[in-house]
Amino acid sequence: MFLFFQIFLSLSTLMISTCQEKITFISLTNAFLEKLGNETFYNRFAAPTQYDGIPTNVTLSMFIEGMSSFSAQTMDYSLDVYFQEEWYDHRLAHNDTAPILVRDLAVFKKMWHPDVYFANARSAAFQDITDDNFLVWIFPDGRVWYDARISIVSSCNMDLWKYPLDSQECALRILSYAYPITVLRLLWSTKDNLPAIDSNPDITMPDMTLKNIKTGYCNGTYATGEWSCMTATFYVERERMHHIMQTYVPTALIVVISWFNFWLEIDSAPARVSLSITTLLTISTQANALKLALPEVSYMKAIDVWMGFCMAFVFGVMIEFTICHYAKNLELLRGDAQPSLLVDTALSTLFGAARDIDDLNEEEIAMRPSLNFLNPEEPRLRSLNHQGNDIAANGTKYFVGADRMKRKRSKASLSRLRQQVASMRHATVDVSRRAFNWTRALRNLRGRRVAQRIDERCRIIFPLVFCLFNLAYWSFYLLLN
Repeated sequence: MFLFFQIFLSLSTLMISTCQEKITFISLTNAFLEKLGNETFYNRFAAPTQYDGIPTNVTLSMFIEGMSSFSAQTMDYSLDVYFQEEWYDHRLAHNDTAPILVRDLAVFKKMWHPDVYFANARSAAFQDITDDNFLVWIFPDGRVWYDARISIVSSCNMDLWKYPLDSQECALRILSYAYPITVLRLLWSTKDNLPAIDSNPDITMPDMTLKNIKTGYCNGTYATGEWSCMTATFYVERERMHHIMQTYVPTALIVVISWFNFWLEIDSAPARVSLSITTLLTISTQANALKLALPEVSYMKAIDVWMGFCMAFVFGVMIEFTICHYAKNLELLRGDAQPSLLVDTALSTLFGAARDIDDLNEEEIAMRPSLNFLNPEEPRLRSLNHQGNDIAANGTKYFVGADRMKRKRSKASLSRLRQQVASMRHATVDVSRRAFNWTRALRNLRGRRVAQRIDERCRIIFPLVFCLFNLAYWSFYLLLN
């Protein structure tokens, strides 16, 4: 019987101790509420150590539940944090064995608590779904532990000169709004050698990667005195693969496509011009789209350097085609003068010969009266008449048959000479035209060879320069900086 009683007593003690371990806090009691309501005993407007001449130390810690929306355009980011504060208020000490849990916001407002705020936050709000996400534990020794879930949108002065290959440091500044450092001092938690700021390992962002979190202090002296200040600095790195696939690779391919001009015929002017203009407009459109997603800054960003050089390469292709086209046409212009001079000389010679023949004909006609007509009273006409020559005696002058034959032969000679000159004229013009066409063809061939040599050299120069630019670009922005 005694043994059974001992076993029962031992089990009862174990059950009681187990229950006490499970109960980690107790609810609000009337005695505690009466203490808070007694203004003589508890002044909620006075800091716990205000009348002791020493500042009240408030220890801070945070757990980063989520982080997102690092916007380069608005230069801010979003945080979802569990914000914890801890301080001692000996006026709230009690005789209970477990901490008192406070979940009523009205009760919490009856207690003194630090007026901490986020100096560079653009907006902040307590989470209240489905209820106010906060709790307060008041330990028997007067230690107060406060925990609340807060959503913060904080500004971050980003340095975008390496965008989109950049990494940023965004600091969240925490201060007391009303109490100087002589009344309230902010400290980062060092309990159990644990970091004051911890984060959810599953945090993922579409454009950034959280690399590290560091704590620091930023105490400052103002006209009203010295104020306690702390910083939580978030080191993030931009995801590069997204920008490489969405920006760098497409623009590089556009530059490569513009080099197809070097393999097109020099006479294919519409195709070469269309290809150059299309690639240039495509890169300009991409550059304008990037500008809309970024703020206007006074310095040149890495993406501006890339887009500028790509645009310069495409524009260089257009300049190269212009030079080739000009070199080809310049040879033609040089060759036009000599063939035309040859034709003019030949035609001038032939036309001069024709004019000489016409002059001879006119002289022959002018000499007809003296050569072909004689006075019938001359004694020579009588002898010619007896020889059977026809003489017209119905006038004062008589036609001579022998002179008529000479005149016919002269006309036949002149006609044949004119025909020969005309045939020579047509032959000379035809030969001159053929010489002109051959000379022009040779000049055209020479100009095409000059343009082809320029194209052949540019097929090597442009890719080589672009590769050197890539080597310098990626080395500078990734390795040297």
